[in-house]
Amino acid sequence: MPFAAEQQRTKIPVTIITGFLGAGKTTLLNYLLKERGTKSIAVIENEFGEVNIDRELVADNLLEKEDLVSLENGCVCCSLRKDIVKAFAEIETRSKGRQKPIDAIIMETTGLADPAPVAFTFFANPWVASRFKLDSIMCVVDSRYLLQHLEDAKPEGTINEALQQIAFSDLILLNKIDLVSEEEKTQVLRAVKKINSTARLVQCQLNDPLQRPSVDMLLDINSFSINRALEVDPNFLNSGSESEEESQSTNPETSDSGRQACGPEGSGRNEKKERRPKRRRKKMHDLSNVSSVGIIARGPLDEYRFNMYMKDLLSEKARDIFRCKGVLCVHGYDNQKFVFQGVHETICYGPCDQAWKQDETRINQIVFIGRGLDKRSLIEGFRTCVWVPLPEGWEEFTDPKTKQSYYCNRKTGEKTWSRPAPIATAYVTSTHASTEQPSISKQRKIPRLD
Repeated sequence: MPFAAEQQRTKIPVTIITGFLGAGKTTLLNYLLKERGTKSIAVIENEFGEVNIDRELVADNLLEKEDLVSLENGCVCCSLRKDIVKAFAEIETRSKGRQKPIDAIIMETTGLADPAPVAFTFFANPWVASRFKLDSIMCVVDSRYLLQHLEDAKPEGTINEALQQIAFSDLILLNKIDLVSEEEKTQVLRAVKKINSTARLVQCQLNDPLQRPSVDMLLDINSFSINRALEVDPNFLNSGSESEEESQSTNPETSDSGRQACGPEGSGRNEKKERRPKRRRKKMHDLSNVSSVGIIARGPLDEYRFNMYMKDLLSEKARDIFRCKGVLCVHGYDNQKFVFQGVHETICYGPCDQAWKQDETRINQIVFIGRGLDKRSLIEGFRTCVWVPLPEGWEEFTDPKTKQSYYCNRKTGEKTWSRPAPIATAYVTSTHASTEQPSISKQRKIPRLD
């Protein structure tokens, strides 16, 4: 493409949604997709763990399934930097030939990402810079846990992700204000303004349709400022984690050898590259003690066991579990799919908007993200939550007063609050426990448990 035509190309605006784990980024993304009007929006989604829960929660709100590109098991600000460019190229390729072109792109980063290196890509890579523009960096703040995350001790020379996300944003959504008192809200506002006094600040409850900001306030607002980014970090334009050559030459139209396959950039590949001055050492993005544990289990969950498992887990490890989320199949609820969300000790568990499809494999997917996680313990504990048939003669009932399950043996008359030992224990030794859900007669006489 001639240079003049390249200059005239209409650039696609890109909105980066950042914010710490559990702040409400996916809730915001789904809201924007549902209320986008006539806009055609593509999504780049970054998941820190191996199990991508958010992909399933987002995909149903897209016009086309191809409009979603996932960057999994890594962080876009470090290990997946090059994949950002590939994601843009994939979206461009998929959009060719469509009746309606892509109007905008929303990138949801993992809650542990530093937005600065992601923003740097728009200025370091000529191919990206010629086709896309950074419209805004939007930070979702969890009002309840922000102060705790800001005070989190970090090794010397490393960044505090929650602080960095606020500092580099031009729009800050103070979410979950219903979960804090007026005094706590004042403290949170003071902390946010101390970090970033120039960003537009909006108080909201993203899970409440009446307390959400309008889409017009959030998309295509052209609020990112390079001058503002340089105020936060004077070395912003010299701060890529990749080497100069990598960040400048990363191009989806480049061959494996690094030589240009097509496009105007190829004509100058033999020219000497201008060297940048050496930059000072920046604070590092340290996730060495943070990990994710993803678990997949087939078959329905025992609701009571799962509740007890999470209660015991969070009573001991709530501070170290930054985020947990999942899509669950629960015994006794037919085709109802459940969504599980957690931030530290705050848990939200309820029906999903979409039911299980007739031909859909019913599996439970859950991911824990936190500090010093015991992978083996988490997996073994979750396995015990998988529902299995009761031993012959036993039936499960619900006590009308306590609403707690109890068990009765029809043959012996024995009654107990504790679930009788199952016949099969495959779920204890297999990561993918599989059980068939039996049909239970709804017309039965319920014995009392005195």
